[in-house]
Amino acid sequence: MDAELRFHMEACAADLERNGVPHQEAMRRARIEFGAIERVKEEGREARGVSFLETLVQDIRYGLRTLRRNPGFTAVAVFTLGLGIGANAAIFGLVDSALLRAVPFREPDRLVHVWTTDAEGDLHTPSPAEYLALLKNSSSFEEITGSGWADYFYGDDESSSQNLSGLLVSANWLPTLGIQPILGRDFFEQEQLAGRDGVVMLSYGCWRNRFHADPQIGGKQISLNRRPVTIVGVLPQSIAPYYEDIEIFAPLVLDTYASQGKPRAGAVRVRIVARLKPGVTLAQARSKTEVIAQQLRGPRASADRSGHLVVEDFTEEFRHPGPTRQNARRGLWMMACAAGVVLLIACANVASLLTARGVKRHREVALRAALGCSRRRMVRQLLTESTLLFFCGGTFGLVVARWSQEIITKAAAGMVPNGTYLEVDARVLTVSLAVSLLSALFFGMIPALHATRVNPNDSLRDAALNASGGSQSRRSRNLLVVFQVALGMVLLVGFGLLFRSLLNVESAYLGYDPRNVLTATVRIPPSRYAGAPDRARLLREVVERVSLVPGVESAGITDSLPMEGADSARLRIEAPAAAAAPKEEEIWFLSVNPEYFSTLKVTLSAGRPFGESDRYDTSPVAIVNQTFAKQYFPGVNPIGYHVAFADSPTAWREIVGVISDFRQRNPEEDLRPLAYFPLAQTLPGGKWSMAIRIHKSSDMAGAARNFDKSLQSIDPQLYWEFGNMQAQIHDSESLLLRRPIITLLASFGGMALILAVVGVFGVTSYSVMERTREIGIRVALGAARSEIARLVLRETLGITLAGLATGALGAFLLARFLPTGPIGWSGSGIYLYGVSRTDALTYSCAAVLLASVALLACYIPARRAMRVDPMVALRHE
Repeated sequence: MDAELRFHMEACAADLERNGVPHQEAMRRARIEFGAIERVKEEGREARGVSFLETLVQDIRYGLRTLRRNPGFTAVAVFTLGLGIGANAAIFGLVDSALLRAVPFREPDRLVHVWTTDAEGDLHTPSPAEYLALLKNSSSFEEITGSGWADYFYGDDESSSQNLSGLLVSANWLPTLGIQPILGRDFFEQEQLAGRDGVVMLSYGCWRNRFHADPQIGGKQISLNRRPVTIVGVLPQSIAPYYEDIEIFAPLVLDTYASQGKPRAGAVRVRIVARLKPGVTLAQARSKTEVIAQQLRGPRASADRSGHLVVEDFTEEFRHPGPTRQNARRGLWMMACAAGVVLLIACANVASLLTARGVKRHREVALRAALGCSRRRMVRQLLTESTLLFFCGGTFGLVVARWSQEIITKAAAGMVPNGTYLEVDARVLTVSLAVSLLSALFFGMIPALHATRVNPNDSLRDAALNASGGSQSRRSRNLLVVFQVALGMVLLVGFGLLFRSLLNVESAYLGYDPRNVLTATVRIPPSRYAGAPDRARLLREVVERVSLVPGVESAGITDSLPMEGADSARLRIEAPAAAAAPKEEEIWFLSVNPEYFSTLKVTLSAGRPFGESDRYDTSPVAIVNQTFAKQYFPGVNPIGYHVAFADSPTAWREIVGVISDFRQRNPEEDLRPLAYFPLAQTLPGGKWSMAIRIHKSSDMAGAARNFDKSLQSIDPQLYWEFGNMQAQIHDSESLLLRRPIITLLASFGGMALILAVVGVFGVTSYSVMERTREIGIRVALGAARSEIARLVLRETLGITLAGLATGALGAFLLARFLPTGPIGWSGSGIYLYGVSRTDALTYSCAAVLLASVALLACYIPARRAMRVDPMVALRHE
C-alpha cells in the first residue's frame, strides 16, 4: 500500500512538473492534495475490510498499556465493576437454579405421575395395591417406580439426635428419572428385600450440611432409628426443588412399608412416577391405566368417584406452585432487580470516572484528531479500553462469586424452599460475560463520545486543558453521580422498609407465651398403635411421665404446634338462626389435650376448657377461637352450638368454649377461624407434639435430657425430637423467607454505599484537579482556605441532595410493588408488616446515611483543594 500511494503521489507531482512547477513545490502540492498518508492508508484498509482484526489487536495492546500506566484508576474501576457484575452473577445463579433451569431429568416429556381419586374426585397418591397392579398389568410404561415416605431418628449420641425426612425408593427410581449419584452408587435390586436394605443415599444438602461435603462419605456407617446403615451415594443438588425437605433416600421394601409405613391422608401410600414407552401418548396411557383401575374397583365401579387412576405429565405438579412458593419467587425476582440496581450504580460510577479521565486525555485526543484520526476510530479505541476494563471487572466478579458460592447458597437458604443454590457454571459465565460486554458498550459510549468531541485548533492551546469543555464535562459527571445516589437511595429505602418489617414480625404479638417452653415431637407408628385404646393408653402414660420430671410446670400435647400450621377439612357449622341451614366451610382444626392452652398461657374467653372426662368414648366436644365465634356467630354466644365434619354430618360436636386468638403458622399471619378438638377423642395417628413449660429457674438443656430418659422408658422404639418454642418461632415459614432477603439486601446496600464513596471521591478528586488553576486564582485573590473547602463541599452536597430527591421519588414509586395487604397463612419475605410504604423514618435514615457518606467521601479532595499553592498552580498552568 505504501508503494501504491507513493506511485500516485509521484505521478501527481510529475504532472505538475510538466506544467512548469518546480519539483519541491510539486511534491508539496501533491502531499496536500492526498492529505495525511496514514489516514488514507487506514481508509483504504477499512474499505477492503482487512484492517479490523489488525486494528483490534492494536487497540487491545494500547488499551492494556494505558490501564497498566494508571494502576490506581484500573484497580478502583475493576473493583467497582467486580462488585456489580459479581452480585448479578450470584443472583442470576440463584434465579437460574430456582426458576429458569429445565427439569434435570432425562426426556422429561415422557415422565408422568400416576394419582388415584377419592370419593369426591380429589387426587391422592395411590395405595401399595394400586402400585402393584400397575407393575403387573401396565403395558404403556417403560419403567414404573414407587416411593414412600419415612422419618428417621438420626444422631451420633442422644444429645444431638434429631428427626430427618426420608424417601423410600424402588431400585429403578434413579434410572427412570435419568439421574446418576454424584458420589457412590445407586441401590441394587436385592437391596429391596427385608434384611438387606441397610443402605442409604444422601441428598446434596444433607451431605453438605451434616457431613461437611466429605468426598470419602461412601461406605461410612451412621445410625438411623438406632439401626446401623451404610451410606452408598450422594444425589445431585439439581433434584432438590422436586423432592423438598428429603434428606435420606433408602430402598423401598414394599411389604414392610405397606404394613408399617408412614400414613398420608389417612393411609399408607406410594408415589408413582413412570416413563412412557416410546411412541405411547399421554392419552393412550390414561386410557389403558383406567382399565386397570376398573379391574381394581370391581363391583363398586359406579358407586362413587373413588379408585380412578389418573396419569398426568410429570411437570404439571410444579407448574402451579402454592402461595408460599409464589411469594418466595417474587422475593427472588426482587433480589434480581436489586442486583441490577447495584450493577447500574457500578457502571455509572465507572462511566463518571472515565468521563473525568477523558478531560485529562483531552490534549491526546486533540493531537490524534489533528494528525487525521477520524472520530469513529477514536471512539472505537476508547470503547476497546472500556471493554477491557469491564471484562477485567467481570472476571474479578466471577472469581469472587465462585469463591463465595457456598456462602451465598447458605445465605439464600430458605428464600425458595430447597429450590435455590449458586453454582458458577457455563450458564452463569456466559450471562456474566454478556452483561460485561453490553455494559461496556452502553456505559463506555458516554465517555467515549464526550472525550472525542474536540476542536483541535482550540484544544492544542496551552490553556485549553482547563478552559475547553470543562463545564460540560463536570455536568456529565455530576449527572452520573446524581444517578448513582438516586439508585442508592432506592436500594436503601427498600432495605429499610423490609428490615423494619422483619423487626416488627419478630416482635409481633403471638397470643401465647413462648418463654421457658420445651417441645418434643414423635411419630406414632400405625403398626404399633393401630387402635384408639392403644393410642389413649400412650397419651395417658406420656402425660404421667412428663409431669413427674423435676422442673415441669405443665405439659400440653397437640398434633401441630404453633408455627407448624394445621390440618383443614370441610365442617358443617350450626347456624345461629333456628330456620337457617348449617353452613359448610373449609376450617383449620387441631387436636389438643386439656393442659395445652394453660401451658401456652392462652386465655379462655368463654365456656370451659377440655377436661379429663372428654374421652373417645364420651360425647364429642369442640372449642373455637374468637375469630371463629365472630365470623360464624356474630352477636351470639357460640356455646352450646355444634359443628361436624362434612363427611360425618351426624356426628355433631358441641362447642363448649371460646379461646383467645393466637398465631398458628406465622407470627404476622391473618387471624382465621380455628376449631380445637380433644386429643383423647380424635387420637390422631402420625405426629404428636408436646409443649412443656419449665419453671424459670430450671435448666432447659438438663430438663430435655431428663425427658428423653423418661419417654424412652415408655416405648424404646419411639424417637422423640426435642426443641423449644422460641426456636419454633425463629424457624417459622415467614421468618425463614425474610432473613435471606434481608441478608442479601443488606449486602447490596453495603455495596451501594461503597460505590457511592468511590464515585463521589473519584469525581470530586478529578474536579479539584481540573479546577486547580481556578482554585489557585481564588487563593491568590485572598480567598480563605475554609472558603475553598466550603466550595468543594457545597458542590458535592448539591449533587447529593439532587440525587436524594430523585431517589426518594423513585423509591416512593417502586415501593408500590411491595405488598401490604392481607398475607393470609402463607409466609412471605417481601410483605410490609407494621410499616407503610412512605415511612418517614426509613426515608430519613436512608437520606442521612447517603448524605453523610457522600460528604465523608469528598473530605480528602476538599483538604487537597485547601492546600493548593497558588504560585505552583499558576506556574504549572
